[in-house]
Amino acid sequence: MTDNPLAPRPSPPAPAVNIAVIGDVHLDWNNFDVDYFNASDYDLLLFVGDIAGYRHRGALPIARSIAALTKPAIAMPGNHDAIHLGQLVAEALEKDSMADALGGGQPRRSRQLDHALGEVTMGGYLRHPIEVGGRRLSVISGRPHSMGGPRLAFRRYLGHAFGVASIDDSVHRLNALVDECGDEPIIFLAHNGPSGFGDRRDDIWGCDFRSSEGDFGDPDLAQAIAYAHASGRRVAAVIAGHMHHHLKGGGRRRWSETRGGILYVNAARVPRIFSTDGIARHHHVEIAVPFRDDASPGGEAHARERLIHRP
Repeated sequence: MTDNPLAPRPSPPAPAVNIAVIGDVHLDWNNFDVDYFNASDYDLLLFVGDIAGYRHRGALPIARSIAALTKPAIAMPGNHDAIHLGQLVAEALEKDSMADALGGGQPRRSRQLDHALGEVTMGGYLRHPIEVGGRRLSVISGRPHSMGGPRLAFRRYLGHAFGVASIDDSVHRLNALVDECGDEPIIFLAHNGPSGFGDRRDDIWGCDFRSSEGDFGDPDLAQAIAYAHASGRRVAAVIAGHMHHHLKGGGRRRWSETRGGILYVNAARVPRIFSTDGIARHHHVEIAVPFRDDASPGGEAHARERLIHRP
């Protein structure tokens, strides 16, 4: 496996590594976001995916704007990224043969997205070592383009780019990345979260678009987290999106949970830019991963939603 390190940020030791998580963008990103995050005291920016809407080309100007960020950043490709509408519909209908036939251009589109992101790292089966003021952690970016649930979506591209032809293959890739880690805290970054967190529509990755509801988390990610725990690694947080906060049919899903000392966050507040009372607000989630003064890991990570008012 190839490491994809981000340059250490020269700064004095701080009590925590501070991370901004930007949920499913779906084209809701502008120069105000760039200016805000560049001026912020965040150490790292994590995008959980779905930069695009329904057209690949529409995402490229947004990706070029994201490329203007001066903070270390990692962008996880979502199921809307580097695809076209027919391909997405075929995947949603679970028509594998049709999806495979329509997916021939995805490698080219992925390269275009990666190029547009500039120095922002595009994730996908990578370990990203991070160092901030002597404090180390590893971000493991998981399976790209997840559609959620037990089925492997975009299998033609995953096979071409990563040699992943099944959920078991994905588990092996993720476990190998865990094996590359030492004693530093691990953050899993994915588009969709892990299975095992409930089967009700308002659960953190529960299904809200089927009357039967159900657990729509990714089993390969759940198995990789369990493997990391079993091998003695410290998992600080699991960060994802995909399943929008506002539920179909009304209501709002839970967006965070701490279980077994691990913080789980679903950052998919869609739209992430919205107006109330004539005031524009930009959403993200702030995560603090605590460390001690000697740069050893501290207590549990914690999160809070941030709504930044645009003048």
